[in-house]
Amino acid sequence: MEIIIAIIGTVTTVITVCLTNYFSKKNELKYAERKLKEKSYFEYIDCISDNVNYNDRESTLKENKAFNRLILIANVNVLKKLYQFQDNRIKHIKYKNVDNYEEKFEQLFQELIIEMRKDLYGKKEKDFPKMYILGGYIKRDNN
Repeated sequence: MEIIIAIIGTVTTVITVCLTNYFSKKNELKYAERKLKEKSYFEYIDCISDNVNYNDRESTLKENKAFNRLILIANVNVLKKLYQFQDNRIKHIKYKNVDNYEEKFEQLFQELIIEMRKDLYGKKEKDFPKMYILGGYIKRDNN
């Protein structure tokens, strides 16, 4: 009987160690994935900001590269919002016929940010203030 108890104790210990290692590794991978997404989302937003500020070839190419990287790591809901946001911008740049472009830009940008936050932090947040991108710099009015 003592042998059976020892075997059960050993098996229980091995199973506990295996499960602990499995869940620990799973959490580590989830954390690493979240950090990669976070870094890529920040980089993309920085590139949009640079493009708004400088509107030059280099900024556009950096933004394109950041966008293409998101295709690989963003979840489906973020990708849908990302494509809506970019399609609006592309139509505006190519055809100059997007009605209420700035309003749509801000709305689609906000929807994209909300989806990115949901993807990163997993919670639905309510009562978001209106979001926008700052561009350029503010000059003090000397009057």
